[in-house]
Amino acid sequence: MTINEFLKKYAQDIKDNEREYTADDFYYILKYIGIDKNTTLALEIEKFYESFLNNLGNSLVKYETKKVGMDANIINYIGFYVDKKASYENAVKVYFPVKYEYMISALKTLFLYLIRNSVKAQVKFYVKATNENIVIRFYDSKDVEPFITYCNSNFILEDLLEPVNPFIANIYGIGIVRDDNTLNTYNGTLSLMLEEYFKLLKSEDNLNKASDLDFLDYLIKRGNIEDNETLKFDIKAIEENIRAILNHAEKDLI
Repeated sequence: MTINEFLKKYAQDIKDNEREYTADDFYYILKYIGIDKNTTLALEIEKFYESFLNNLGNSLVKYETKKVGMDANIINYIGFYVDKKASYENAVKVYFPVKYEYMISALKTLFLYLIRNSVKAQVKFYVKATNENIVIRFYDSKDVEPFITYCNSNFILEDLLEPVNPFIANIYGIGIVRDDNTLNTYNGTLSLMLEEYFKLLKSEDNLNKASDLDFLDYLIKRGNIEDNETLKFDIKAIEENIRAILNHAEKDLI
């Protein structure tokens, strides 16, 4: 699905069914778009991670962990070689949307890559299937290109990865975005902008106008009038991603 197809689909649904979509609705849609919901590996993924942490505890690797949620809704975080949050102005978030059945082997390989190369990064991963199964926040943007090169050289990415959501620029299927990681995430801000955009079109009785270029124009204007510098940064990041997608210039993001 392209950005244009996404926007036109939901504009038509709002028009035909008088449906109101909130930012939460769009966040949920983006997270599961193209995915069959699956939690069958949740326990197995948790067991692998527990074993990995036990082994890691016997090493000299510096790391910190956090766990959010319960059972099949657990989200795990592990930061390697980090003392504090990454500066959002320098960090790059990478989506590795691995197919659910390959989660454990992908995590094992990615963890080892980060450890062996002493990469400052935080990994977030779900134990259920989403289209953002593994997300890595690189503290230094210079570490992103070598990582993508490594993945492209060692994985058959076309077979390994699910498509990222259409608003995320990708290289070889690996998504690349920036966000502030304090006020909101990339998809969180995107969902808010989608809610605002469709409400504006509906209020103007202009839902037929929905398109990728019109949404890009909205983001530019919205960013120009935003007073909060953090939110302005996030809006600009979405704008740059959409420009890169439409211009097939994803490599310009790193």
